[in-house]
Amino acid sequence: MMNMISIIYFILALILYGFAYLKSKDLLNPLGIGILLWYLACSLANFDLLFDYKLQEELSLQTNVCMLLSGLCFVLPICFSYRKNALSLIGYQKIHYGKAYNFFFNLIVIASIIAFLYRFQHLIFAPALFSGASNDLKSTVPDALPGVNYIDLFTPYAAILALIEIKYSLNLSKKRFVILFCYILFSIISSLVYKVSRGEFLIFGLAYLYIYLATKRNKINFKKMLFILVFVLLFFAVGAMRLSDESRVSTQFGSGVLNSILSQIYTYIAINFQNLNALINSNSELTYVWGGLKFLLKPFFTYEYDTNQVGLSDYSVGFFNAKTFIYYFYNDLSYVGIIIYPLIIGIVVQLIYNSMCRDVKYLTLTASLMKAVVFMFFGNYFFGELVLIFPYLLIFFFLTMMKTINIRVDK
Repeated sequence: MMNMISIIYFILALILYGFAYLKSKDLLNPLGIGILLWYLACSLANFDLLFDYKLQEELSLQTNVCMLLSGLCFVLPICFSYRKNALSLIGYQKIHYGKAYNFFFNLIVIASIIAFLYRFQHLIFAPALFSGASNDLKSTVPDALPGVNYIDLFTPYAAILALIEIKYSLNLSKKRFVILFCYILFSIISSLVYKVSRGEFLIFGLAYLYIYLATKRNKINFKKMLFILVFVLLFFAVGAMRLSDESRVSTQFGSGVLNSILSQIYTYIAINFQNLNALINSNSELTYVWGGLKFLLKPFFTYEYDTNQVGLSDYSVGFFNAKTFIYYFYNDLSYVGIIIYPLIIGIVVQLIYNSMCRDVKYLTLTASLMKAVVFMFFGNYFFGELVLIFPYLLIFFFLTMMKTINIRVDK
């Protein structure tokens, strides 16, 4: 039965991705990517032949109904998608950066570098990646200062802004190019070598991958496939280095290197649905707004959240505490939550995509959302916390200072 459900999800993933492509003529439509990966994750989570019964149980019918409905609501706005404007993305539109943009961007760049130097002042010559720790490299990374962490976390998003400026600036000087390129390198090195943070690396890495592929013709070639493969290998290499001994559980994949690689992939996808399943099958009381609007309410009710007086239900399988993006939506409003919130997310993502189809500067925001779109099976990276939604708001602020110029094409 579970394998049949798994097959249904797999077929639905392909059908809805195909529909998204037909509507937008874009293989990289964010809603298409999102629904494809969401339903493929749902398929894997239901494939009981891969179950580790020490950690997993079959997902209930109610859980699968929630997974199905949330995906359908998320992808529904694709019906109103514009068609991809390839000409604007491959260079027939440029962006003018004025003095106001340069002032605020330079300020953010300087602030992020200062925040990094203050955080790692004693570890500049002894980064976590080369610390010699045999496992759990993340535990050797110092915490960011409260408040300052917002600037620190914006670093990969600032690197995305730098990448867009390099690619589309109307008047880019050599000096400015060198500064922007060096900052991009700083972002990558700080996330991988010092912070050992796959999450931060993914923000820029997925954005770069999206920009690289979106600004090319819809053709799959060896160079593109090799580029994607290198990115994936780097992601799992960093993941393997920062896993603790506790995380290296014995699974159905055996032991050694094979277990380290395959268990990473499988557990990071499938176990999250076990936490969702536990919530849906429980008798937890509705929390109404405390889960879905946490990003807005927590700054005013910090103590209540820290002591969980708001009544959120946090189920976890062992030390696997990640949850899918619909977890707290269900905790808040049950079936109403998993319909309304994904629909709102889908509408906003589609509006941003439609804006990108007419104005290339919105490619910045679309690319910045790629981690949230790709990893819906892992959590709500759209607005789960204030630190997650803050970068999108700041990027939108920068977009208001960017002026798109149409380059005339002689026929």
